[in-house]
Amino acid sequence: ERADLDRTYISDIERGTRNPGIKNVIRLARALGIPTAKLVEGVD
Repeated sequence: ERADLDRTYISDIERGTRNPGIKNVIRLARALGIPTAKLVEGVD
């Protein structure tokens, strides 16, 4: 809810069946209270 994204969308990202766009990555990072770079650390 804090990221204003649907739970199923977030679940799909977690399971690797969906790739978020940069805007949604930023939203998720802000909702988690972490820098965006930390969220995508180690992603190729």
